[in-house]
Amino acid sequence: QINMIDLYTPNKIKVKVPETLNEDDTPRFKFDDDLNGAKNYYNENGYVIFSSIVSSETCKKLKKFWESEVKPYKGTIYRQATAKAEKNKFNEKNWIMNPILNLQSLNPNLFGGLKENVEKEVFSNFNICKVLKSILGDKPKIVQSMYFEGNSATWEHQDTYYLDSEKIGIMTAGWLALEEIKADAGRFFVCPLTHKIDLGKQNSTNNVAENHVRYIEEVVTTVKSKNMPIKAPYMNVGDILFWNSRTIHGSLNSHNENFSRSSITLHAIPQNHKLLQFHS
Repeated sequence: QINMIDLYTPNKIKVKVPETLNEDDTPRFKFDDDLNGAKNYYNENGYVIFSSIVSSETCKKLKKFWESEVKPYKGTIYRQATAKAEKNKFNEKNWIMNPILNLQSLNPNLFGGLKENVEKEVFSNFNICKVLKSILGDKPKIVQSMYFEGNSATWEHQDTYYLDSEKIGIMTAGWLALEEIKADAGRFFVCPLTHKIDLGKQNSTNNVAENHVRYIEEVVTTVKSKNMPIKAPYMNVGDILFWNSRTIHGSLNSHNENFSRSSITLHAIPQNHKLLQFHS
């Protein structure tokens, strides 16, 4: 018996969400498995999941540095949603609700433990780098990262609208679960096959500075009109989901106040490619 709960994306697209691994029909790969098979799945579907790619001990260590270095800090840090320097915003559970942007750029004098360990254990992780090299066809270069704790929803989007390799559609991102992500705690969602949809570059009608809402509406309309399925896979500690820069994704609205969503994202392009931001 498979029990799915009905949840919604930030723009009210319905998603059937599995609560446990047994309820989830999403294929997942082990690092020791056939890497070509995983790469083929990624190329066909626009995403792929690897189980236990980072140890639970490492995940616990990263969360401890978050607790000891980031939470007590009274100053400002750049944030994912606004790209502005802001102070920590806490909810009633004492979770930080404004995710931080670019762990690789944190001040080492203030956040040395978190920065050094994320770089060593995640960005330079042998397994992660080997998967990225297989997908990208070159050594990976990290161009953006984030750390999430509280269950802040992220709207439906393609990363390529904001940043990409100079060869559009090449960038690959990864979402690493630092704890078991409960079904109703703001799960990451992905829309398979949408990496084959080209919504075009920013233009006068949908640019990020003036018409960002128009762009989001375009993404949502595309998903609804094509009746495309959305998956919010079960993610356990140390699992990572890789997706293509054109794959539509985001995170669900949280319905659970008892569980956080500690996780790290990274965005990588081939070492020899330049980074494009807003396709400029």
